[in-house]
Amino acid sequence: MPFIISQPRAYHAYVEAGTGGAMAHVAELPGCFAVGSTAPLAVAALPGAITRFLQWLRAHREPLVPEAHVSRPSIVDISVAEVREGGAPFRAGSKAALFAFDQEAWDDYKLERTLRWLSYSRADLLAKVAGLDDAALTARRVAADRTLHDILWHVANAEFGYISQLVGNVEGKEPVTDDAPADVRERLTVVREIFTRHVLAVPPDKRGEIVYPSWGERPDEPWTLAKAVRRALEHEREHVGEVLGVRR
Repeated sequence: MPFIISQPRAYHAYVEAGTGGAMAHVAELPGCFAVGSTAPLAVAALPGAITRFLQWLRAHREPLVPEAHVSRPSIVDISVAEVREGGAPFRAGSKAALFAFDQEAWDDYKLERTLRWLSYSRADLLAKVAGLDDAALTARRVAADRTLHDILWHVANAEFGYISQLVGNVEGKEPVTDDAPADVRERLTVVREIFTRHVLAVPPDKRGEIVYPSWGERPDEPWTLAKAVRRALEHEREHVGEVLGVRR
């Protein structure tokens, strides 16, 4: 009988699914994800999402990512590590799963690299709205119930929420309130500085620690540093895709 050699798959997918659809996350590439109406469809969309994600990094002159040794994967390069039923974070305020890969204690290289990727998504977002004042941002609709200004404001608020979930209630301790900074670009800048500062301040031996935000609205939702940074990047890239009118 001939030996059958099983080749390891290049990427591991972690999926959260519910009645509103499914989201598949790539463990090797924080911030890379695909969505679908069902878990199988979300996973089936991952090869294209990975290819576009790596093309996006190359467009920003990002050095080679060692984990991405298959740059144009097919479905045979994807291994589904976990599927969780119960919902996916498609709506503001909804819970996001904590997966096994979120519990990795990132070293300085991986943390700084992923924060750099986050800066690329911000550059993409701001490039799309360059030259538009607040009146123009408010006048331009991306959907029936959303303007460009709404999206930018939402991205800033979500990121402020992610860091609050991780490090404790920072309201009143940082220069961000429901109304200030009122200029949306300034708000994005201030929140990103707060997010980056707090993330970098987490000691290396605490980076894989699970936090339950007893001070927040969802005290039973677990968070880690990796989850907070991953969700910030996924969320911003989702809205960059919405603004640009292109697939992620």
